[in-house]
Amino acid sequence: MPTYSLTLEYDGTDFAGWQIQPSVRTAMGAFNDALRTVTSETPALTAAGRTDAGAHAHGQVVGCTLERGWAPAELRNALNATLPADLAVRNVAIRQDGFDARRDAVERTYRYLVVCRDGRSPVMRRNAWTVRGPLDIDAMRTAAAHLAGRHDFAAFGSSPRAGGSTVRHVASVSIERNAIESRDGAQHGQPVLETVAITVHADAFLRGMMRSFTGALVKVGQGRATPEWLGSLVDTATRRDPSVAVAPARGLHQWSVRYEPAHTDQELAA
Repeated sequence: MPTYSLTLEYDGTDFAGWQIQPSVRTAMGAFNDALRTVTSETPALTAAGRTDAGAHAHGQVVGCTLERGWAPAELRNALNATLPADLAVRNVAIRQDGFDARRDAVERTYRYLVVCRDGRSPVMRRNAWTVRGPLDIDAMRTAAAHLAGRHDFAAFGSSPRAGGSTVRHVASVSIERNAIESRDGAQHGQPVLETVAITVHADAFLRGMMRSFTGALVKVGQGRATPEWLGSLVDTATRRDPSVAVAPARGLHQWSVRYEPAHTDQELAA
């Protein structure tokens, strides 16, 4: 009975999150239906994380054990021929027995995409948060430095388990600005598209943690708070702080999950 990990990519706009829920469409539900159609099996699934309703995934990892053995390429192609257009299997790996996509993960990466514009951004409306810009990137980077390290992040989220710890280790936070200029100068010096990408690497994330990080950092970038304000929230709270706005789910992208190399017996890259 071989064990597999499957790396999924999905546009979360029309999903009510990852986890199966009654009477709503979820990414896990769509994947589970395709897996049953292809394999005639309904194995228990483990997942690296639970994405929010409307959030996207580029590297969601799912683990399962099947009664029948499949070549990784064959399983990936069969599932992609069955899955809906907003969900795909990027790669398949054969794993050691006992692999658990959540417990065996050693690092997770989330990225949040912000568009800086005074008006609407129709092209980016499904996968980014449009805010009035520009943002002070230097101030945001100064504030983000307070988040690095092992801290109690209760001000920014809650544990997925009742009574669970709100301490997490953030390996790094990076903030990058990208401005795409008009080639013909028609925008009169204004970029056609200005985006800010906030990327966080951590051992694990609390519920709402990445979206709260983003809300706080944008508040600093807009000059409505200081980097020291954000720093004062770290290690001091016992519950989510109401002064921290939660950024909308549409700009959140689950980016990747890292495992120790020993967990992989064979991997097929997309």
